[in-house]
Amino acid sequence: MTVSKIDILNKKLNRCMRGYCPEEVDLLMHEVAETLGMAADENRRLSERVAELERELSQSVRPSRQPSLQGALATGRKIVEELQENARLEARQIVDDARSQGERVISEANILKAKVLEEITELKAQKLALDKNLRDVLEEHFRLLEQAQASESEFASGGDFIFAEGAEG
Repeated sequence: MTVSKIDILNKKLNRCMRGYCPEEVDLLMHEVAETLGMAADENRRLSERVAELERELSQSVRPSRQPSLQGALATGRKIVEELQENARLEARQIVDDARSQGERVISEANILKAKVLEEITELKAQKLALDKNLRDVLEEHFRLLEQAQASESEFASGGDFIFAEGAEG
């Protein structure tokens, strides 16, 4: 499968929480696309030049010079093939580096996600403990209020006090 400049420029990556800077990733992808595009343009230009030279050679070759020209043409083809292979290898390396960097970003995001989930779990446990403590305090407070109300009602009803009859004025 070949990757073109347009494929790289149109590639959309998923965004994730606290990953690498999206602008830097976009810039890297743009640079990769430009490099790949320039290599493809150079390859096309060299292929066109070889074809042009072959046409000129076939039109102007004298039989006595043909073997040396064919040798030069074969050398030119070999150089073009080497350039094409080098461009392919460089493009493959750039894409592999971009994939590696993307995998690193995903790995770091997953680690961060795990930490956040752990913090959430810890906060939930703290909330449950606080809820229980608050409930216990409120229940104790209500118990004390009920005791106080019971004491007040005994006092208000006269309770067990006996008033001595005394001389009235």
